[in-house]
Amino acid sequence: MKEKRAEICVELSSEQLRTVIDSQQLFDAWAEAFERARNFRGGMHWKTAAGKQYLFRTRDRHGYGKSLGPRSAETEKTLDHFHKNKAEAKGREAALRRRLAEQARYCKAARVARVPRLSAALGRELWRAGLEDAVMIVGTNALYAYEAACGVQILSAGRLETQDIDLLLDSRRSLELIVPETRRGGLIGILRKIDKSFTVMDKANFRAVNDRGFMVDLIRPMPKPPWKKQPDMVGKKADLKAADVQHLDWYLSAPKLRQIVIGEDGFPAPFTVPDPRVFALHKLWLSKQLGRDPLKKPKDREQAFLVAALVKRYLPQKKFSKPELRMLPREVAQLADELVDHARAEAKSNIPSGFEPSDRR
Repeated sequence: MKEKRAEICVELSSEQLRTVIDSQQLFDAWAEAFERARNFRGGMHWKTAAGKQYLFRTRDRHGYGKSLGPRSAETEKTLDHFHKNKAEAKGREAALRRRLAEQARYCKAARVARVPRLSAALGRELWRAGLEDAVMIVGTNALYAYEAACGVQILSAGRLETQDIDLLLDSRRSLELIVPETRRGGLIGILRKIDKSFTVMDKANFRAVNDRGFMVDLIRPMPKPPWKKQPDMVGKKADLKAADVQHLDWYLSAPKLRQIVIGEDGFPAPFTVPDPRVFALHKLWLSKQLGRDPLKKPKDREQAFLVAALVKRYLPQKKFSKPELRMLPREVAQLADELVDHARAEAKSNIPSGFEPSDRR
């Protein structure tokens, strides 16, 4: 008699899918309005110098900006257009923000509000700070993005339960183009916008922890060669300094996945995470390493098979083929056969692929 396998996830119903899609589209509309309104930050006013009036454009609260020329019919028209467009942009952003708040109630009622509040808030703040392409969410929290991309919910709290979040810094990128405010405050400044109790640990300055013991780790791939100088901080001094970890370059060599997830508060949040195939292969590879913490190996293996099963069933366009995995070392890419074989075995079990049926049509 075959052993009955436990379900690993459940598909969202049609109503839940509509709620999620509406929220994602609404977030995209709000994000566009937010960016437009942000372009009008600062102000525009007349400034007198040497007995003449000049139109001056300030960019931030410190008053930095530049002159747009002496007062004339043209500069007066520029000032009028600025105030009109700024008011329209702010009004649209505020209206869409109110719609997001209304939609959040539907998300909670539909039981699709999944991601821990702090993790979701961090995803939004990384996007707001312009770090979406420079900092990737890795580790267990990435599972929320994978389930959202597949339109399912992973069952068993143990698979998603974590008291930390890992952020991978893309040290290949120059951080000089990041907005000055983000460079000044750094990653710790972003974290303190969410929770003022976050502090950088003295003995492990790659980690910040809040009063509840929630930890945020900043990591980066080991430079090649090890002495090569690459960015290891988002901000200046007193910010988190990324810890070097081997083989994380695999994540950066593959296409990233950007997915809008729904936080526990019902508000959407953009997550940038590794390609799910590379995530699964990396986790399976980790589970086989002699130096890996024995307590972590079972979870590594479980997450590897879980994500591989999601990809095989719901993301068939992502192939576990050698050409598509060419960015990985051969011995790692070869582990794809084990992942695929396990997924096939699940498909032949009493509960196909380990998935619980739903009313999705």
